[in-house]
Amino acid sequence: MAPQPAAAGAGRGAAAGGGAQRVLIDGRNVQFALARAQSTGSSAAGAPLPTVALIARLRAAFSPPTEVELIFDGHAGGGPSGRIAPGFSVSYSRHATADSVIGDRVAEALVALGPAGAWSVIVVSNDREVRDHARQNGARVEGTAWLAARLGAPVGRPVRAGTAIGQGRPPRSR
Repeated sequence: MAPQPAAAGAGRGAAAGGGAQRVLIDGRNVQFALARAQSTGSSAAGAPLPTVALIARLRAAFSPPTEVELIFDGHAGGGPSGRIAPGFSVSYSRHATADSVIGDRVAEALVALGPAGAWSVIVVSNDREVRDHARQNGARVEGTAWLAARLGAPVGRPVRAGTAIGQGRPPRSR
């Protein structure tokens, strides 16, 4: 999957992906982080966000030309996989870990794009080893809180009626 130039002026930073040409997402890490965010106030973590729901929310948060790859541990087990939409793919690590697959993707980007180009890759994970490896290879790192903010209102927080899309306040009356 070759990265494409980022579109100017869309979303946070220079592109919808914050200036990124490619976003690598640690799938299970994000699913469980969003479940914890949903169960704020209770000691038990909620059930992880279903994979298809996560995919739908991510597709809404990122658009081409930003390439998004959602990487899960294990096998697909009947879940969606491969290129499921323009600029969006889902992969499973099979016999490796998602952490090692993400590490390989970042190392490949460093070789293909060089040190300056590797900065166009964002890795989304709260896993310390994944984050450290990505930084060592020149990629940017964002946590699941950054992704939750991109997905809109945090899971479990109701959106107030009458607010403008993407705004925390109602539209002005004339």
